[in-house]
Amino acid sequence: MFEHIAVGTMSGNNPGGSHYDDPGIRYISYFHGGDAIHAFNRASFGTPQSLGCVELPLAAAAKVWPYTPIGTLVTIEN
Repeated sequence: MFEHIAVGTMSGNNPGGSHYDDPGIRYISYFHGGDAIHAFNRASFGTPQSLGCVELPLAAAAKVWPYTPIGTLVTIEN
């Protein structure tokens, strides 16, 4: 982890070129460029649906966040 933010705005570009700007994202822990572990409201979880982030329900993100301070090593596996 290189950045640890309790509440922030995440923004960038979608693969089709449109821009997203999502304020109020909770429990952000950036680990690679714009990729982060963070809370995000989704209808369901467990299938690929982000641009590289690890999105969690709010309660799960709140539990994980204290364990992801700056310097934490992250390994993502398929």
